[in-house]
Amino acid sequence: MENVEQFIDQLITDKGVSGLTDEVRAELKTDLTQRLVDQIDRAVIDALPEEKAIELSERLDDENFGDDQVNDFVRESGIDVQNIALQTMLKFRELYLGAGN
Repeated sequence: MENVEQFIDQLITDKGVSGLTDEVRAELKTDLTQRLVDQIDRAVIDALPEEKAIELSERLDDENFGDDQVNDFVRESGIDVQNIALQTMLKFRELYLGAGN
């Protein structure tokens, strides 16, 4: 998560967003971070083989299946989460920096 926060900080800097109060900058950072994390999560789920996606969906109904178990499940699914996250971050950067420029 630290890498995502650093990435978002750099995006805001690269975008040239200035004149923001600390509060507004913090809100922008929170919003962008949440949007990026949501996109990464969606990309990871989309990359799962269909049978694994169904299994994950079923397991998510179990209240004892928490974040650690989800992370273990995805890690053991055989997909390259790190590469998926990187590709998603690059697309997010391209869209964010391209918007309004």
